[in-house]
Amino acid sequence: MKEIKFDELLKIAEEFYKNKTPWHFHILTPKCIFNKNRSKFCIILENENTGEVFVTFYGEKPLKDGEKLEKLFYGRV
Repeated sequence: MKEIKFDELLKIAEEFYKNKTPWHFHILTPKCIFNKNRSKFCIILENENTGEVFVTFYGEKPLKDGEKLEKLFYGRV
């Protein structure tokens, strides 16, 4: 899992969308058992072909960033 800034994560997701690469994302709360950083929220982006995983951590709920990924995921761009 590679930790990156959201702007970079969003660019990767846009490339996945543009190239029709299978991908998905998760938004985890600090209390989630799958969150490796129990003091922060995180967004995880996964490439389903290669298994590459990218993560961005947040001090607060990443609502706007999550909405950007949701629009890409569901093709509402």
